[in-house]
Amino acid sequence: MAVLCNMKKTEILSPAGNLEKLRFAYAYGADAAYAGMPFFSLRARRNDFGMQELTMGYELARQLHKKLYITANIFARNRKIERFINIIDEWASLNPDALIMSDPGLIMIVRDRHPNIPIHLSVQANCMNWQSVKFWHKQGIQRIILSRELLLEEIRQIQEKVPEVELEAFVHGAICIAYSGRCLMSSYMSYRDANQGACDNSCREKFNLYSCAPDKQNDIYIEDRRTPGDFYRIDEDENGTYIMSAKDLNLIEHIKEIIDSGVCSLKIEGRTKSIYYVSMVTRAYRKALDRIENGLEFDSSVVEDLQKIANRGYHKGFLLGAPGVLGQNYSTSNNLQYSNRRFSAVVRVENKRYSGYLPVEVRGQIKVGDQCELISPTETKTFTLTNIKNNLGLDVSTVNPGGVDSTFHILVDTKPEAYSFITVMS
Repeated sequence: MAVLCNMKKTEILSPAGNLEKLRFAYAYGADAAYAGMPFFSLRARRNDFGMQELTMGYELARQLHKKLYITANIFARNRKIERFINIIDEWASLNPDALIMSDPGLIMIVRDRHPNIPIHLSVQANCMNWQSVKFWHKQGIQRIILSRELLLEEIRQIQEKVPEVELEAFVHGAICIAYSGRCLMSSYMSYRDANQGACDNSCREKFNLYSCAPDKQNDIYIEDRRTPGDFYRIDEDENGTYIMSAKDLNLIEHIKEIIDSGVCSLKIEGRTKSIYYVSMVTRAYRKALDRIENGLEFDSSVVEDLQKIANRGYHKGFLLGAPGVLGQNYSTSNNLQYSNRRFSAVVRVENKRYSGYLPVEVRGQIKVGDQCELISPTETKTFTLTNIKNNLGLDVSTVNPGGVDSTFHILVDTKPEAYSFITVMS
């Protein structure tokens, strides 16, 4: 039996690491997006949001009747408290749809200074049972972002016990090897604190393996290839030793079950990922959710679309049971291993110059003869690239990103559509 949530409609919640990603997330079907400033969120790298960008983001969200949540989910050290007190007053001026938080002290500051701002409890807080949900609700929390480690039945029990609280769950993206990201490996090996937003993914790096002597089976060490000479002792049992690189979460085939358990918001991980990733994943989950809401059967084409983007192999996390050894990628940490598309260009409608040609900003190598896809928020078209012009109107055979002028024009017999991009089929 489906459990009703407090929201009128199930939400697709997409990541936004910068304004461009935010625009594409909305264009490809996100109902809401989440973004944060580096100093206060757990994405300190590849995060272009400052106060000016957040202001522009909210202007866009209001125009489109979408939502934007500000992520402030660090566990703050003392030196960040005063700066947080100052910035929260600026955020309040934006009338934010919600703040995503985990630190009880920072939550208390917000509740005291701006009690009308909704607060969503970050997955970093590891809320895993209904009693914890009840506790946080008493602290003024409107929504709980559930731990990725929960079973579907556990989510259902939480909603039944505390039906007045909105529940959000991750449905797609990278999985941290630690409990919802609370890890010290990056801090230990690279002096970059994951809980301050500076994780360097040490768990996914390559290591050399050494044994001191054949008769000392327990004296096994790994050497971090990034810093030769740094050795770390590891333990091995009868099943071997596993260096930690989890496969990516993909629950698109289980959306209905997740909604029926009481989840109101389907969250996509990936603020540091490309606009190609954000767009394709958002579009896939939008299509799948729309079919469910219209009483239609699941369309397997969305599964195929998700295989086109970079991934480490997919699994279903803990939703249906512990993933065990199948949840790890033992061969590589490279997320391009399973991808069969290369993101190569963004269509720039405003730069239209030559009849019959699409103006594009090059993001990856593209050349005459490539089998390509033209992807828009509503459809995907395949074509063979037969001609490329530069801004001077000269024909070129191959273009690469990083040049002085990254705008080129490719021969495609179609009308330019905003928020479209080109991928090369491998």
